[in-house]
Amino acid sequence: MIHKFNLRHAAFALLLAGPLAGCDVLTQLPPTALSDTEAYATADRISKSAIGMYDQLQNAEFLGGRALIYGDVRSDDANIAGYFGNVPVFNQQANDGFATNAWTGGYRTLYGVNYFQQQLAKNPGVTTAALETQYVGEAKFIRALVYFHLVNLFAQPYNFTADASHAGVPIQLTAPDGSTAFDASQNLSRASVREVYTQIEKDLNDAITALPETYSTAFERTGRATKDAARTLLSRVYLYKGQYADAAAMANNVIQGGRHSLQSSPSAPFQLAARTTETIFSVNMNSADNPNTNNAIGQHYGATKRADIIVTPYARIDSTQFRSKDRRRTLLLTPSTYPATTAVNVFTLKYPNGPFDDVMIARYSEVLLNRAEGLAQTATGVSADAITLLNQVRNRSLPSTITAYTPFTTASFANKQALINAILFERRLELAFEGHRYYDLMRYKTGTNRIAYGDQKAVFPIPLVDIQQNPNLVQNPGY
Repeated sequence: MIHKFNLRHAAFALLLAGPLAGCDVLTQLPPTALSDTEAYATADRISKSAIGMYDQLQNAEFLGGRALIYGDVRSDDANIAGYFGNVPVFNQQANDGFATNAWTGGYRTLYGVNYFQQQLAKNPGVTTAALETQYVGEAKFIRALVYFHLVNLFAQPYNFTADASHAGVPIQLTAPDGSTAFDASQNLSRASVREVYTQIEKDLNDAITALPETYSTAFERTGRATKDAARTLLSRVYLYKGQYADAAAMANNVIQGGRHSLQSSPSAPFQLAARTTETIFSVNMNSADNPNTNNAIGQHYGATKRADIIVTPYARIDSTQFRSKDRRRTLLLTPSTYPATTAVNVFTLKYPNGPFDDVMIARYSEVLLNRAEGLAQTATGVSADAITLLNQVRNRSLPSTITAYTPFTTASFANKQALINAILFERRLELAFEGHRYYDLMRYKTGTNRIAYGDQKAVFPIPLVDIQQNPNLVQNPGY
């Protein structure tokens, strides 16, 4: 059992994202008055249901922002954020509210995409075959994305055991209705981390086949799943598994496609509704549909908003490594003056718009660094191609006033490991506060200054309420 909630028509909140075209307001039936068959009876209703899956992706406790936050407030780049209780100090209990809400939020989103696929399969031919294929691809991409975050929150890294046989999370691929939700068959056990990653890979490969390369509007190009979005996430999955050649190859598919590029400024992708070619996929928000002032990622990070997350440790990285005039410092930190002291509260400006910020899931700079890391890891020596990609990301953040600058060359690195270290450091600078840092440390078995790699409290507890309801659900050690 995965945190049971009322399943009877639970998906109607996501099924009909807007009023049905052509209906008289005074005679229109509320969405909950429609039967399952009626809700999928027209191509327009199915289209709205597909959009509704992205509404579920905005879950305030999960990929509406919180899931990314948990990947950074536990890292070495942020101060201890008191708002998040025991999360950043690794002292959660089995009944921790943040863990419970994240688990429930993730599985609610999964319910929505599973329900959509089931209903679409029960009503074939209502929309075109091409759209049916696309919609299933979108559902599988969202499911893979959710499982990727769930398994990294609630389970030790892939390489924690030699064959990734340690406990992951339950794999739920169906959406039971109100009559079957409490059957004993729904008391799912935790799949192994290897099995969860296998499901993620399967969904992403299916999505790559089914999804379009792009869409006609900027909102859709960045906020709906594309082939490149699935390729980028799959390249990240391969990195986490240590399949470096596969990671490099998958990232190269995105690069060779030519649909994405770095913007001239590192701040450009984070402006209000910028949705540039650098953004490959984000959880898009608008003024009427966002996680609110208590949950939005921009509210927690924003210096003029809730200001719950202080990033002074990131700002204090030595200027010989994080250059004092680097535009990721001067444009994306406030105050940006180097050196920052421990008494100065520094905030990131990646989320300047409060509750209306898009939640950045994948950017082109990550693709370049994914390929660079994959090439560096698989090369017999120092990879020149990896250095070229590293320079591409690094040089973008040079201030315009610098006219003489020596980029990295093979002579800059004593050995292969030195190059890998430089790429990982560039990931730290470039992808800060986008949910990557903690997991990058853990997949390299580094740990942080607050917790060692492999510590039992390095992962979230399985919520106590679910342990009590499901006899097949085993708690993480230490809880």
